[in-house]
Amino acid sequence: MYIVVTGAAGFVGSNLVRALNDRGETDVIAVDNLAKADKFRNLADCEIADYIDKEEFLARIAAGNRPGAARSPRRPP
Repeated sequence: MYIVVTGAAGFVGSNLVRALNDRGETDVIAVDNLAKADKFRNLADCEIADYIDKEEFLARIAAGNRPGAARSPRRPP
């Protein structure tokens, strides 16, 4: 199971990711605005499974994809 943290590169989000890491959680999907790439340094010492731009994340959710899924789930015909 993955934990999704939105706003992960900000102050609160990065501290939440650190707290999750302290509890042994590393299956974390960090979602934030990649246009502000300088904030990514807030996650430099964190263990995350993936870092996704917020627009891509919203598009995946709208398309019915689960965060962290290797490929789109199969839908019955």
